Amino acid sequence: MVRGNGMYPHRLYRLWPAIVQAKTVLWIVIFCWSALFGSQAHARQIEKLYGLLSDGRPVEVAQGEALVRFDASVSTAQRRVVLSAAGARVLSELPSVGWTHVALPGGVSVKSGLETLRGLPGVSAEPNRIYRPLKAPNDPQVSNQYHLSQIDAFGGWEFETGLSTRVTIAVIDAGIEGDHPDLASKLIGTSQDCSGGACVPDEPPTAACNHATRVSGIAAAATDNGTGVAGVSWGARLISLKVFPDSGCTPDCSDDLPGTCETGDVQIINALTYAATTLPASVMAGRIVINMSIGGPGPCPASVQAAVSLATGAAAGNAVVVAAAGNDGSSVNSPGNCQGVIPVGATDSLGNVASFSSRGPELSTGGVVAPGVAIVTTDINGATTGGATGTSFSSPLVAGLSALLLAADPARAPDQIRTLLRSSAESVGQDPTVQGAGRVNAFLAARLSNRGTLSDFAGREKSIAVPNPFRPSQSGSVLLSVPTSLAGSGVRVKIYTMDGRLVRDLGANTSWDGRNDAGNPVATGTYLFFVKTDRGQTTGKVALIR
Repeated sequence: MVRGNGMYPHRLYRLWPAIVQAKTVLWIVIFCWSALFGSQAHARQIEKLYGLLSDGRPVEVAQGEALVRFDASVSTAQRRVVLSAAGARVLSELPSVGWTHVALPGGVSVKSGLETLRGLPGVSAEPNRIYRPLKAPNDPQVSNQYHLSQIDAFGGWEFETGLSTRVTIAVIDAGIEGDHPDLASKLIGTSQDCSGGACVPDEPPTAACNHATRVSGIAAAATDNGTGVAGVSWGARLISLKVFPDSGCTPDCSDDLPGTCETGDVQIINALTYAATTLPASVMAGRIVINMSIGGPGPCPASVQAAVSLATGAAAGNAVVVAAAGNDGSSVNSPGNCQGVIPVGATDSLGNVASFSSRGPELSTGGVVAPGVAIVTTDINGATTGGATGTSFSSPLVAGLSALLLAADPARAPDQIRTLLRSSAESVGQDPTVQGAGRVNAFLAARLSNRGTLSDFAGREKSIAVPNPFRPSQSGSVLLSVPTSLAGSGVRVKIYTMDGRLVRDLGANTSWDGRNDAGNPVATGTYLFFVKTDRGQTTGKVALIR
């Protein structure tokens, strides 16, 4: 008689294989059930719900869920009956606040579910809203990037950071430094060198000089990565289409020998053609924005116009094409004056159109302006710079904003992006031939994109601090914005403790280094700041962390 290994009676021994098999099946069932249902808190599906906020931003809500509150007259038993009749079921009770967390019927949108629940007798209903850290990037140089505040990128990022849909910005320029720590992760891996005429692979991309690297960081540097600077589009990818040769260009893009750091129509046409025909076929690219921070005097050549038209045409993927207006204070340069291109002029830190910014009817009919003086951005050799000045550096701000708008709605045509940019731009008090439709505003453009109108928007009166919270050891200083509605002369900024004691009188300076009037570091805490101009005053708060 077989008795097994001395541990089990012989009958149990004979049953053991079946028991093991049953336990295995049970554990498989438990594992699969856990995988499918037990991790729902970590795999929560999100919906965007419109109409809750007066400024038009979408609110993220948990898909298939809602919060309900019953009148006191409705008993617990009646609640379940009422919910069951509506196809909903209780997930949990929140007795401390008198609300109930419920699951909506399968396949029902939150909007429809709320309408049904609110139609039940004695029921109030709300979505289960999703909260995230506020979208203030942790890049250490962000507080020095005044241009982000001027175009209200922080407000725009509350709508879209560029991660919703794949968009690629093709930089037709002097070549991006491919191993730059703030750019390398954004490159899609098909960069080209078109400086010799025909485009050939240039992987990783190489820089003839610093120009394209500076341009790229403004548009789409890796953002919220704790390194360097923030780009306008956090999610947009980059491709380098190099049209300037390595020989003849000094690091700052001046001529080593007269007439050698240059490109021509052939190189630009080939780069545009690559962006129009080859790039859209890449699954990595998505929608395309083309930035050309290059220019020369004179009208748009017919050959270049044909390439621009190819790029913006439906057959080639509807690329949005943005170009610098020029830096000679005269007429808009080519290719900025080509049909279908959005020409961009430059403003300074005070919001005035720069004296060097080119101007003309092309700005009136299709252009805008953006900050382009002393812009903080990426530079070659892995560095950053605060000296990027020219319409070359205004253009990528608009390219990055265009990428945000396309990420939010990839079905938009180039003309629709232009209309959104121009219709939401803010006047800087200049003739349209000088300022175009005005200075671009990311918040207003995103709001207009979502709501279709700005007629019900009275303006933003609050001053904001960037970054907030502010860590002096990381950022150096915090930028305190002057709302557009208060922009004027006589700027005066003061910092106070929460109990009203004056900490620092900054005068007309809008950045604070976290020190008091005696030059000593202030303690960790929340501080009030008071901004006053000849057009009014406002206050804000900033949290300082040592």
